[in-house]
Amino acid sequence: MMRAKTVLFGLIGITLIAPFAATRAYAQRVSAIPLETMSFEEMAAARAAGSGCTWLGGKGFTRRVAMKEDRGAVKRDGRIVMLRPAADASEVFPYTFHHWVGGGMDILIKNSGKEVGRGPEHVETLATLTLTEEGRSRSWRGRLNCGS
Repeated sequence: MMRAKTVLFGLIGITLIAPFAATRAYAQRVSAIPLETMSFEEMAAARAAGSGCTWLGGKGFTRRVAMKEDRGAVKRDGRIVMLRPAADASEVFPYTFHHWVGGGMDILIKNSGKEVGRGPEHVETLATLTLTEEGRSRSWRGRLNCGS
């Protein structure tokens, strides 16, 4: 009888603790986006503002990647890093691409097509950004805002 109670309480403990352990393990794997928020002025100086797309991510869905035609830009360590379309890049918006390289970074944006916002001159969809550096890839969910 005592052994049955011990086993029963052990199972109850595992049932109650396991979800929290999984949450903590997940939280430890999630990392902050190393791409900093860019101002419109910084995007314009990089010639990546205007008719094109912006990937929005992090707290408050701020601008992290600016793309216009064959020019892309991100902010890293307080500096603007220019990007160019990767060799396999395809269009996500007229004349703007989904795959970018530059500054030792490989940035791939996968557009889900699921619309979360629309205005007279833009559409916003859910999109995932994957950043690969030195053979290590990390991904973040965000939004892709395309328009003029």
